[in-house]
Amino acid sequence: MKLEGKIEYIENQELLLNDADFAKKVKADITEGAIYIAKNVVSAKKIEEYKNYLKNVGRASLPNYQAIELGTGNFHRMNRWDERAYVKGCFHQFVFYPWNQDVFNLFEVAKPVFQIKNILSGNPADRFLGINGEEGCVTRLAFQFYPKGTGGLNKHRDPVDHHQLTVPILTMSKKGTEFKEGGAFVEFKNGKKVCVDEISEPGDAVYFNANMVHGVDIIDQKEDEDWISFEGRWMLLFAINKITGNNQIANAVDLEAKK
Repeated sequence: MKLEGKIEYIENQELLLNDADFAKKVKADITEGAIYIAKNVVSAKKIEEYKNYLKNVGRASLPNYQAIELGTGNFHRMNRWDERAYVKGCFHQFVFYPWNQDVFNLFEVAKPVFQIKNILSGNPADRFLGINGEEGCVTRLAFQFYPKGTGGLNKHRDPVDHHQLTVPILTMSKKGTEFKEGGAFVEFKNGKKVCVDEISEPGDAVYFNANMVHGVDIIDQKEDEDWISFEGRWMLLFAINKITGNNQIANAVDLEAKK
């Protein structure tokens, strides 16, 4: 099967939850390298509410990193190409865990996407979704803001294991309006590179094989760096991450890291 470069759209993501045969086909396609985009998963109104709230959090409190552990509080952090990261990047990240309550009830909103992620990965729909973790893994929502002038993420591959085939992302910014150059990309096996922000709209969920080469090209590289204005690119990552100390699952591989 040769699916390099295949991009498909799903108008109603409920099909992936309710039609086992369709989900099986999508899983096979993603395994072979296709990209699927579920339309209108989150409304434009909700996305603006999320961004406005996170901007206020980012401007009014100090960023601090916290490890992925059971009971960790929700937090935000800045990453300026930190050498300690498995994959080097430059972004402002806002992290939420299912055991913490939040004003938007985010894990209830995100539940269908996590269930689809599980189904496409060959797992029961509700695996890993509890508040106590499971098999050394936890669900995590990570909003990521890439500031103009400097925001980006190196080419990398994420691990494909029992916990995931795909790491869905929610598009939250419109390329051409909120930023002009750069953005998230995926590379197919045949070398074709596609900008995710050019094939999806804010509110769409994008599913692709986590082991495919992907990253974020620098956002509006010619602009002055400005973190406080929050001008740039937003996205949401639906992650199932290993808890710190779990060595049974491989780490992401940075393909641009200095040897």
